Amino acid sequence: MNSRRRIATILIVIAAAVLGSSPASAWFDNAWSFRKAITVDSKAAAVDDTLKHYPVLIRLDSSRFNFDDAQKAGQDLRFVDSDDRTVLNYQIESFDSALGLAMIWVDMPELPGGSEHQIWMYYGNKTAQSGADPVKVFDAAYRGVYHFVSGNPGRDSSSAHADIAGVATAAAGAIGAGAGFTGQPVSLPASVNPATGFTLSFWAHEKAPAANAVLYALHGAGALVVGLKQGVPYLEVGGQHVDATVPPLADWTDFAVVGDAGKTTLYVDGKPAATVNAPVPATVGTATLGADGTTPSTAFTGEIDELRTSATARPASLVAADYAAQRAGSPLVEYGADEKASGVGFGYFGIIFRNITPDAWVVIAVLAVMAVLSWLVMWTKWNYVARAARANRVFLARYREQGSNLTALDGALAAPGGKRRLIEAAPIYRVYRIGMAELHARGDLRGRALTGETVAAIRASLDGQQVEENQALDRHMVLLTIAIAGGPFIGLLGTVLGVMITFAAIAAAGDVNVNAIAPGIAAALLATVTGLFVAIPALFGYNYLSTLNADVSAKMQVFADQFVTRLAEVQRDASRAQAAE
Repeated sequence: MNSRRRIATILIVIAAAVLGSSPASAWFDNAWSFRKAITVDSKAAAVDDTLKHYPVLIRLDSSRFNFDDAQKAGQDLRFVDSDDRTVLNYQIESFDSALGLAMIWVDMPELPGGSEHQIWMYYGNKTAQSGADPVKVFDAAYRGVYHFVSGNPGRDSSSAHADIAGVATAAAGAIGAGAGFTGQPVSLPASVNPATGFTLSFWAHEKAPAANAVLYALHGAGALVVGLKQGVPYLEVGGQHVDATVPPLADWTDFAVVGDAGKTTLYVDGKPAATVNAPVPATVGTATLGADGTTPSTAFTGEIDELRTSATARPASLVAADYAAQRAGSPLVEYGADEKASGVGFGYFGIIFRNITPDAWVVIAVLAVMAVLSWLVMWTKWNYVARAARANRVFLARYREQGSNLTALDGALAAPGGKRRLIEAAPIYRVYRIGMAELHARGDLRGRALTGETVAAIRASLDGQQVEENQALDRHMVLLTIAIAGGPFIGLLGTVLGVMITFAAIAAAGDVNVNAIAPGIAAALLATVTGLFVAIPALFGYNYLSTLNADVSAKMQVFADQFVTRLAEVQRDASRAQAAE
């Protein structure tokens, strides 16, 4: 009984480990009901350099996020690093649960170049207060970060707190809302030191091409101007004018100007487009947006969005990363499936179960039946063989106590209590009974030596009973061999069918990406895993039971040989004694 309990305990522990295991990290906080894996893939965005303290744009829409599971304004959003412990700073630029759109900036302490880095977005806590902290999202070198959000378009999200006035909101910007310009420039503070460098970045969309539309003008000695001539960007520093080597622009375009003590470079959509070999002018005062501030003919008509200024010369890798992260259809950020804190059907296994095809379910159901049958066979056979082995030991002990009296255990067993029933369950006892039955069938043989024919007849009867006992031992073992040999092949059949259906569905939809392929392939592989889950326990159980069966069978064979030999000796001695009288 103790061995049975130990085996049962081991099986329970293994089942709990298999069913309760998850490849995902521990849950950040059980007060949050949901989370989503977000992968920042700098390799896909061709960002090769590692960036520190980098703000990544997270775009959410109703196709990749269920807004009903979060608070109305996203107060319960939390972003956690891949270790599921480090909470990341973030800023919600916009969160519209009615429209199903949100723009969120998350501070990545380190964005590794040319590789992937996963973070978690938690939500689903109806009592959580907002954890957003815009100032901590952007590093101290920023002197102005303007998202031009509705309601407060001039608010600065950097630690400089350099808010600006007179900004007109445009409903549709490059990222959420933007700033609209129809000829009236906007003034903003400026402080530039060529020794430390200067970086300016923004998105712009010109609606009415002009001969000279100024986007940004930095006043002072050696003024800096970024503008458009009939849609073609240009850069002007200290009177030196260079047109960008790009065609006229017709849509939202990313601009960046990086200057240091040696040169000033204009980037368009993340790539160098114009360079002036002159430093950025030293300025302490103001700059203007949407015109040069003095000439009405330089007025810009269109929208500007996501304006940032920095008191340092940002590396080209950051400029390229900004363009890759902020443009529509950004390859930098990939969104995983939603997961729930507890319950069946969530987490990584939830992704698999939700993508299992009907044919795979049929295969898994067949394998489940095979698994149950194989476990039932192993359990019943182990009980049968264990009881038979114990009964054999008890019978043999009683048998040896009788010495030369071979018939003492025939008929009524001189065994106390429950041992009688146990002895009757012994395969060796049943072999013994067959031998005694053969003796009784031939009448009273005492006093006469057994002939060779009689010994052969008894031997044949004993062998026949052994065959029956071995058949009882092996009964239903074939189900284990079927599970061992057939389980993996049936599972492989389900996997192949699942892969075929997955690729057929992708071909029909025309959507070729890892998020479209991976769930279906993972679900298809579950059939093979289930087949192995059926075969592996059956293989161990079959080998173990075969060993026990062989031991019981060997003991029966030994007993039969000893019984016939001992019977012949006893009958011979009795015959000699009678002859001597």
